[in-house]
Amino acid sequence: MAWSVEEKKGEVRKTPTGKVVEVRPLGKEPHGAEKLRTDLDKERDLASGMEVLELDFLLGVVENTRGDDKNDVMMRKLVFNELLRQQQLDTIDSNALKVYAVDDGNLYGKDIQCEAMKKLTERTLRKGRLAAGHEDSAAS
Repeated sequence: MAWSVEEKKGEVRKTPTGKVVEVRPLGKEPHGAEKLRTDLDKERDLASGMEVLELDFLLGVVENTRGDDKNDVMMRKLVFNELLRQQQLDTIDSNALKVYAVDDGNLYGKDIQCEAMKKLTERTLRKGRLAAGHEDSAAS
């Protein structure tokens, strides 16, 4: 059997000093630890690593809707869901939201399509209220 990485016999790998590794016991966790973890997970998703990415980068990925390469589509779906989780869909450009709402080719799924439609509807209602407010003040 051939391995892609050759290891020399007798070679010792050293780990960086000061590295902290969290070790969890195999047994049951203390009472309330599971509830605490789920509460923390709702606040911050540290397992996925998406929180370390800046909003500008995430918007650049989700707003670049050209192409249907499976990797590009998957990245857009992941970023869209992350922005949804962070409640930052309002930062996405309306033209990009239209692409997700129409979902030509069924690339993004019904959940993303529904959320994009909700956000576009919210913006349309807000714009309609603003326009009606301006007309009322202009007529006075």
